[in-house]
Amino acid sequence: MNPANSSYWKIFRLIFTMFSLYLLGDAFFRWDAFRYYAPFSEFLPAVALATVLWSAVSVLASLLAWIPLKVLERLFPSRARSDLTERWMLFICLFLLLSITLWLGKRTFWEHGRITLQVKLAALSGITAAAVFLAWLLRNRAVQWMDAVQDRVTPLLWLFGVCFILSVPLVAYCTWGKETHRTAVKEIVHPAPDKNLPNIILVTFDALAAGDMSVYGYERPTTPFISEWAKTAVLFTRTEAASNWTPPTTSTLMTGKRVWTHRTYHEKGTKPFRSSTESLPLLLKKNGYYNMAFIVNHLASVQTLGVADSFDVAPPATAFSTPVSLLEIADAFLYGLFGEKIRLYDWVIKEDFILSRVLSVLSSDYSVTTVPPSKAFNRFLEIMDDNPPTRPFFAWIHLFPPHFPYLPPEPFMGMFDSSPQFRTRKSQDREMWISDSRYNQAAVGVLRARYDEFIRYCDSEFEGFINELQKRGLLKNSVIILSSDHGESFQRRYLRHGGEHLYEQVTRIPLIIKEPGRRTGTVINALAGQADIPATILALAGIPVPSWMEGRSLVPLMKGEETEPRPEFSMNLQTNPSRGHRITKGVVAVWDGEYKLIHNLKENTSLLFNLKKDPGELENLVDREPETARRLLFLIQDSLRKANDRIRREG
Repeated sequence: MNPANSSYWKIFRLIFTMFSLYLLGDAFFRWDAFRYYAPFSEFLPAVALATVLWSAVSVLASLLAWIPLKVLERLFPSRARSDLTERWMLFICLFLLLSITLWLGKRTFWEHGRITLQVKLAALSGITAAAVFLAWLLRNRAVQWMDAVQDRVTPLLWLFGVCFILSVPLVAYCTWGKETHRTAVKEIVHPAPDKNLPNIILVTFDALAAGDMSVYGYERPTTPFISEWAKTAVLFTRTEAASNWTPPTTSTLMTGKRVWTHRTYHEKGTKPFRSSTESLPLLLKKNGYYNMAFIVNHLASVQTLGVADSFDVAPPATAFSTPVSLLEIADAFLYGLFGEKIRLYDWVIKEDFILSRVLSVLSSDYSVTTVPPSKAFNRFLEIMDDNPPTRPFFAWIHLFPPHFPYLPPEPFMGMFDSSPQFRTRKSQDREMWISDSRYNQAAVGVLRARYDEFIRYCDSEFEGFINELQKRGLLKNSVIILSSDHGESFQRRYLRHGGEHLYEQVTRIPLIIKEPGRRTGTVINALAGQADIPATILALAGIPVPSWMEGRSLVPLMKGEETEPRPEFSMNLQTNPSRGHRITKGVVAVWDGEYKLIHNLKENTSLLFNLKKDPGELENLVDREPETARRLLFLIQDSLRKANDRIRREG
């Protein structure tokens, strides 16, 4: 082995072992959460993929550490080169040790504190100088210490090397060799198409809160086109989402079941229970519909929701984005290769993994969304132009905006707040992760303005889409349904969505239904739930609503008929395992009449609001109206008991 290879090999041994130890520790951390929704047999491919990718990163890191060594060897005379490799390795160890110590200190004592670029550069310079000084001070012991380190890493090197060798075929098998399970849906013999059946186009905007839409009375003119369009549609004013984030809510949209029934609680969790045999698109397909899905958020992909076999057209989420930053490019690449085949495909670029921090620093900033709605809208229109279905179709178009980051293009950026604040991805990222102790309502107000500007942009994109449908004559026999998966919060020190809060900002969603030929508008104030949307779609298609759907058709209300009021539920159950375990933790909300109760199962605490008198949910009435609180709590407890009984029976 020549000297160059020898020095690189020594550096690689050290870095590969250190990287592998870091991954090993992280694997124990990941498993603690992973076991909540999947078995160990599905964790192994994720570990294998992380091992392969992280090993590749260690090779690159070793090369980057070796190149400066070769430069130093050329600068020093031959007599001074003998111990240079060991001294350079000592410097690397000291640099990494000091960096990790500083990073742990910041995470412990100032986790969400904002640090300017100048401070980061100063810290990097200080660490480098300190490592150089200590390496020089300890230079006479470098050979002895590094030889000892090399001896001790040898067993670990062999162990992690074997893990890498075993990981490669496992990843290859899961990615290319493993056959994807498919049902017999594709073999369905379609009945003769009924020309009178309407096409149904469901458009859902991710994180679109009804409370920030001017069509629902918001003070900013965020939805001028939708407001005009809704004048000849049916507008539901009290539609509540099944949860406060994407996987459980979109599972409800595709199954008509509540969260504790379809049991999708987690980001990488199990597919909705029985989604391959009990779903909205499957029923539509069996009744002659041609199904298409254009889903921009991969958390809501038809593969993730277990309904891919019921769709005839479903491009991957990556088809609708133009990645700009290194993190987005890496995510798009990994998702394209492994996204639907290996859980935790994005392990090494998750925000709490160290590589993500490095890529974030190296990534360029940007100021315009990389997932414009027009990409999904245009893909649908292209199919209508080039290869239109010969039978009635159902199209689900799920768009990413106005989800964070809030980056509308000109002229929408700055429309509601002309300040230069938060006009780029990185500036919004920094503000979003502030701690409660540094909560700045003024800054949050600017972020909300950016969100509202993003909604205004979505309104314009939706207008363009409707105009294109009009030009093609597709509105003559198409029902258009506009909704969202959940809302977005900028109040109560609670930003964005998800987590334990179920306030109206994240649960109240838009629902506007426009039937072909309708000339008058209707406003319906009756309580409705997200689970009612798939049942309504079936009714509009003339298909009976099955008993396993927990939602009910809203068509009678649309026709002016009276229906029996009933409670609606929303819940976040992320703290529960989703594989056959009873639900004992989480937060559940129930609406009944004018009242809403939010109950924390683990803490056994409740919030009671009268939404008619207190739409902002500012006054907790639990102590003042205990009978109402007990009645609504019983609704939650009784429904939860039935849900747990089903889980016990069905496994």
